[in-house]
This record gives sequence, structure tokens and C-alpha cells, in this order.
Amino acid sequence: MQLSELLAQTTKLLTQISALNESDILLLQEVLREHNRLYYTEQSPIISDREYDILFQTLKNLEEKYGIWDSNSPTKRIDVLVSNQFQKWLHASQMISLDNTYDENDIIDFEGRIRNILKSDETLVYAMELKFDGLGLSLTYRNGELVKALTRGNGVEWEDVTINALQIVSIPRHISFTSKEVEIRGEVVLPISEFMRINRERMETGEKVFSNPRNAASGSLRQLDYTITASRKLAFYAYSFPYAETEEGRWELKIQTYRDYLSLLESFGFTKTPYIFSAANIRELQAEIHRLTLNRPVFDFEIDGLVIKLNNLTLWNTLGTTEHHPRYAIAYKFPATNVRTKLLSIEHSVGRTGIITPVAILEPVNVGGVTVSRATLHNYDELAKKGVMEGDQVFIVRAGEVIPEVIGPIIEVRDGTEKIITPPITCPSCGTFLVQDIGKVALYCPARATCPAQTSGALKSFAWKHGANMLTLGDKIIDIFIEQGFLTDFVSIYHLREYSSSIIALEGFKQKKVDNILESIEASRDIPLASFFVALGIPQVGRKTGKLLAKYVSEKIGERGLWDILFHLTYEELEQIHDVWPATAGSIVYYFEENREMITKLLYEVHPTFTSMQKWESEEVFLRFTGKSFCVTGSFEGISRDQIHELIELNGGEVRTSVSAKLDYLIVGNDAGSKKTKAEELGVKILDLEELYELIGE
Repeated sequence: MQLSELLAQTTKLLTQISALNESDILLLQEVLREHNRLYYTEQSPIISDREYDILFQTLKNLEEKYGIWDSNSPTKRIDVLVSNQFQKWLHASQMISLDNTYDENDIIDFEGRIRNILKSDETLVYAMELKFDGLGLSLTYRNGELVKALTRGNGVEWEDVTINALQIVSIPRHISFTSKEVEIRGEVVLPISEFMRINRERMETGEKVFSNPRNAASGSLRQLDYTITASRKLAFYAYSFPYAETEEGRWELKIQTYRDYLSLLESFGFTKTPYIFSAANIRELQAEIHRLTLNRPVFDFEIDGLVIKLNNLTLWNTLGTTEHHPRYAIAYKFPATNVRTKLLSIEHSVGRTGIITPVAILEPVNVGGVTVSRATLHNYDELAKKGVMEGDQVFIVRAGEVIPEVIGPIIEVRDGTEKIITPPITCPSCGTFLVQDIGKVALYCPARATCPAQTSGALKSFAWKHGANMLTLGDKIIDIFIEQGFLTDFVSIYHLREYSSSIIALEGFKQKKVDNILESIEASRDIPLASFFVALGIPQVGRKTGKLLAKYVSEKIGERGLWDILFHLTYEELEQIHDVWPATAGSIVYYFEENREMITKLLYEVHPTFTSMQKWESEEVFLRFTGKSFCVTGSFEGISRDQIHELIELNGGEVRTSVSAKLDYLIVGNDAGSKKTKAEELGVKILDLEELYELIGE
């Protein structure tokens, strides 16, 4: 079934959900199987979890209503293909899913079902933890040594990813439990900050971006090159071990509660879950669920709900499982973050490397508590595949609680006024005719030196933390300085001091803020060579290639000077560097040939070094905030929250995502909201951005 047809069928089923009957069961099964294939095998789902859950529950209800038993139905098994690129194994015991609900009131029904089985009125105690939106993983340890790591797959059979799992820092290679064999299960997640970094790099190189951190985690764990897995900072949280075997036979747990269960996993060396709540009864549980639904916790990884389990492990064995889920646990999912809205128009955005990206301008809509008016469509091939038109009603989703994305159009509601979206022929910024290389998806503007949008993007990339590391020269500030004529190219950054008095005269620029910007620029003059290559924004040169190139050039320094080496690099010699591909080698040579004059001037301003140390990492700077914790809330002019976090961390501070009595400082911007109110109630010290700069200045 073609994706466009599948999406149309899905939309139709969702819009007619209450009218579906026995005749729709086969279609529901077929549609769900296709979505399972996209989710588990392709890692490219085209609908939200909420939509899938509605279809799944509808199919389940219809099968029960009409007495249909089909062992091949998606409600009984996840029938997906196993990739041939990894060795296939059987799980020691089936990895079944959790039953789930989006309704707080269903928790009462959950307890009712438990009581019907137990035939008891005793008070039930619960443990509740986060529902990670990641990739299920099963680890097998033999005599304390990790010997096998399997993805979840269809619950029975899937892929051996042991080599890649060993690259995840939070997965111990050895555990302090020396049974003959033990299986430990948990979830692999990708930090949202890392997800954004990966997608930014993929978009800059014209690669297809990941739709959400969960898919990125899956793709990262299933790499043929384990070094890619190692570079992506995946994290693992353990939540169970279904069996342990000793020389005497199957080992019985000597613990009685799920809280003790998690403590035992922590003692093995696994990362402690960041949230666990104990409820003495169902009322306490409901109150906490309601509280977190209204004030959803924020972490640097995706969560889509809460997992509720009976705390008494003895009851787990008594209750057992169905074919699909355990009876002693249920997942409560937060309100859906995908909604329907209208696509008003398309904005053709120009990136720093000249790549043109279609951005959907939307009729403003609330998605998960945030008003969204823009969403990404990634590239024109993706736009065409999804069949989106201007004027369409579309589904959008906030992937990773951060990036709004258009899922696809709702074709059935079209009225004939919609317009086909065609890629631009000329650059929206400078009017130059656009280019698309053979075999590439990206459409780009070749006028790198004269395109205003590329100038802005290049300067922002140059100042980025992995480039020149100018932490206080934020994106908005760069745009303001370009508009004022203070910045025109890389070299102009190092002449900003000449405009000090003019900058201070601008609204929002006080003396301390300007001093911090200039100090950050001065600190960047002694730039590591690898960071220098990244800062230049050479197409296809990211952090990894920057390091490889720096190593190669450093080895040549004794023979020739830096300038001489850079301006005489050849395609043939670069191609001999391991992991530098022919296209990348060509891009590097072309860049230095075309930008010789600019780089010559820049090398009078900066002094590339051959160590990885930055002035920002000196002990004097790093110790300023040691032992102090910070939380940042609200929006800020001229600097992003991520940049403020970096500034705090580079000065030794700890960044937290929530406000508590133990927090030292809350940094507030515009629209600070509930965190500021809570900080005032708890007596936490509140600072604005200027006061933070002054604190650093001390």
C-alpha cells in the first residue's frame, strides 16, 4: 500500500471511527500492519501514537464485539519483518506491550479489573514512573558480563545490536550480579538536545531528518558503523529483569516491592530513573497523575506519559498477563501533541549553506500547551511525498516537545481551493538561480558570498559552541548587528569593538552585556584547529571531519606553515584520510580555493591551536558556579536558553529543569510563568539575564 493511500485510509478511518463495524475489521488490520511496518522496520511512522492507539483500540473492540478471533491480527501480534543487516535471535521471554489510556478516569477501571481478579478489597499500593518514548532493549549478562543486546522487535524475535549497545555509556559492561545468566530490560532514549544537533547537521548536508527522538534513537542503535552510535550520546534506563538463572536453577527475587526492584537495578550500575512516585492508594495516584497532566515534567529526553505498576511484586505473579499486556501495569499517556489545523502558505527558508527548506505557515493552533504557527516540511521531496498543498487541512505534531512537524494532509476535506506547492527557481534571499546536484535531495543557492541569508547563517554557525564558541553572541544579536551594518563576514566579528559606542546605544544593550560579547570574541581568537574548520562552515565538514582534518594538517605543520598547507590541499591527499569521503574531499578543496582571500584575512585575527582546550575551560572560569544549581525559564532577546545553559555549565554550574527548594537560582526572561511563581513561594533567588552576566563578571 502506497504511503499516500495508507494516510488517506487512516484519515478516513479516524474521521468515521464511531461508525465502523464488522465489515471494517479487515481494513483496520491491514492499515495497522502497515503502520507497524513503518514504525518498527522503517522507523518512519506517518501518524501519531494517539491516532495509532485509537485505531488499535477500535479494532480490539470490534473483534470482541463480533466474536472474531484472529491470531494474526495486530491486536494479537506485531507481525513485522526482521532486518537482514543484524543477526536474528529469539527473546528468552516475550516482550509484550503495556495497556494504555489517555483518560485519567480509566485508572479507576484499571484498579477495578485488578480487584475482580484478586477478589479482594485490600488497599492497593502503586509505583509510578516516567513512560520513556524510546526503543525497548533486552540485555543478557552471563556471569556478570554483557554478552547480548536485542531490540524489542515483534516481541519474540529481533536483532542483535550488542556491539552498538556497548557504545552506550549508561549500559554497564559488567554488573555486580554474577548469576549464570540474567536478562535486563529497559529503554534507550536520545536526549532532545542531541536530537536537535543531529537533525541540524543532517539538514545542512541535505540528509533526511529524523521525525522525532524515538526514531533517531532507533536509527542510532541500528547502525552498521558502531562509531556513529557512540557519537550520539544515547542513554539507557533499566526497568525490569524477567529472569535470572543460577547453577541451581531459576533464581527467585528476594525483594517484595517494585521500588526495591529499581534499587537493585541501580546497585547493578544502571542509571537511576529521574522520577518515581509511590502512592498509598488510588486517590493519591489520581491526584499525582492530574498534577503532572497539568504541569508536565520536562527532561532532556522525550516522555509521552506515565507507567503505573502495582508495588507488590507478589501480585504480579498472581495477576499474570494477557497476550498483549501485563494485568498489573498500565500506561497513562499525556494529552496528544498532534492536532488538525490549516496550512496557510509555504515560506522558503534559506539555510547557512544555501539549502532551501520549505516551512509551513499554519493557522495558529495549541499543541500540547504551546501555540504553534510554523512547522517543518524538511525538503521538497518530502513535501511531494506527503502530498501537502497550500490551503490543506493537515495533522501536525510537536516531535520531542520541541519541533512542530507536518505529518500529512487530510485529503477527504479538500474543497478545490488548495494550491500545489512548487519549489522556487531562484533564491528567496538574493534572487540567484537555485541548483540541485544529481542524486541529491537538497535544493540550494550557489551565491554563498553574496546571499544575505547565507551570511547570517554562516555567522551564526561560526559563533556556535562547536565553532568559535562565542557563547554571548547569540543568533538574534547577530541579526541585529548585520542589520546595523556592524557584521558582514567572519573577519568583521573581530572588529566589533570599533562599534562599541553604537552598540551600547541600541535598545537592550547595556555596558556589561557588550563587554561580555567582546570578551567572548577575544577568547575565541585562540581557537582549536578542529573547531576552526567547523566554524568555517565548509559543506559536509562537521565535528568528526573537522577533527580528522585538524589531525592531518597538524601532522604537516612541521614541514610547512598553516597557510601554505590549507591553500594547497589536494583532492587526492584528502581522499586518503580514513572516513573522509570523495565528495567531502572535493568540498574542502573547493572551499579553500574559493575563499582564499577571506581566510587569509581571518588568519590575521585568529590563531588556530593544535589542542582541544578552550579559554572558556580554564579553571578560573570553570569554578565560578561550582556547587550552584540554576533553572532557566521564559524567552530572552538575543540569546537562546541553550546558550544560557552552556554559559552556566562552562562556569561550573548545574542546570536543572524544575524548581525546588534546593535550587540556588532561577534565571527568568519574558513570560516566565509558573516556575517564577513557585520560586517566589520557595524563596529561591530570581535573576534576570543582566544580573546573571553581572554574577559571572564577579
